[in-house]
Amino acid sequence: MAKAWKVKGTQPQSSYRWNAQVILAVKVEEAYSWAEAIRNPDNIKALHNLRISIKRLRYSMECFTINYGEEFKDFLEGLADLQGQLGDIHDCDVVETVLTDYLQSLPDQADTETGVIGINALLLRYREMRAAKYQAFLQQWTVLEEADFKDQLLRIVTGESGAETSSQEFRHLRPSAAEFKKQTTHLRT
Repeated sequence: MAKAWKVKGTQPQSSYRWNAQVILAVKVEEAYSWAEAIRNPDNIKALHNLRISIKRLRYSMECFTINYGEEFKDFLEGLADLQGQLGDIHDCDVVETVLTDYLQSLPDQADTETGVIGINALLLRYREMRAAKYQAFLQQWTVLEEADFKDQLLRIVTGESGAETSSQEFRHLRPSAAEFKKQTTHLRT
């Protein structure tokens, strides 16, 4: 797991808002440091590190919600969605590792044994599910990139004026929870 970036420049005597700006700007950059590596679906470690970095950013943002308005909360929800998608992908990776290790630990047996066939079928199903979940994540990530999610979030966090995407406009870019559930129902059956 990637180490959290150290945050320098916080000042205990400064305002809560000042420290929020310093901390959250670093957490945003930390999360986006994994952006290039995630274009490869086989880069399991980078995807997991991105999930952990987004979790750190999200939880830090939750601590400072009082300093920001509704638009901030929309970005927080967007990060929660990404964290959830990456968590689902990681779950598939873990299951694949466990099943693969189990198969390798079995004594040499014919592939026709019912248990081995069933485990291989389950392994294939998890690989297919992971591929679909990765594509859904990548599609959402691309939509957020095109909407300039990172820079918009940094503008809000640092208090810079001129954030170009309104809260309503951003909501339109993310599928609602109901839409997301509908889009991914086939992955859960």
